[in-house]
Amino acid sequence: MIKELLKGIYSNIVSYQSKKKIMKSLKRRGVEINLPFYIHDYNRLIISPPCYIGPDSWFVLRANLYIGSGTIIGPRCRIHTSNHNWRGNMLPYDDKYIVKEVRIGNNVWIGADVSIMPGVTIGDGAIVAACACVAKDVPPLALVGGNPAKVISYRDEQLYNKLVDSSQVYLLLKHKGETVTDESLRCVSE
Repeated sequence: MIKELLKGIYSNIVSYQSKKKIMKSLKRRGVEINLPFYIHDYNRLIISPPCYIGPDSWFVLRANLYIGSGTIIGPRCRIHTSNHNWRGNMLPYDDKYIVKEVRIGNNVWIGADVSIMPGVTIGDGAIVAACACVAKDVPPLALVGGNPAKVISYRDEQLYNKLVDSSQVYLLLKHKGETVTDESLRCVSE
């Protein structure tokens, strides 16, 4: 029993050290992830820097999660790439998962306490209001809110394009002078 307990403690220490190493490596490349941060399967997280992820966010990944450049994710965000199969042969659900990737575009702003469900694509320049539950795709430049999230308004497309063309992107300016790679990073746990 003590041997099993020590194995568990060792495993948690290695996992913590591995997570810390990944986070440091990402930060050097323009990806800021605030602790605490919970993720199931780092290998499925693909980020295009610069990117910001607020504290106490949970990413439960059984499929890939793509996060675009310039995206800001507020605190306590929940992103899921799988759901239980409630149409199976057991109640309330069976032992199978319905797995779908999630894609978040470039320059997206996701507010605090947002839930994003499997299979969702959030278009470039979209804004997701705090406490929204996103169960369907969000068009580019849309402002959505509520549960379920619905389109409330749209950004001005001309202004958005002008700001992108002139590199007036908050995270790019924040990291000015730092090395920010322009290629997607796959988080790999060791």
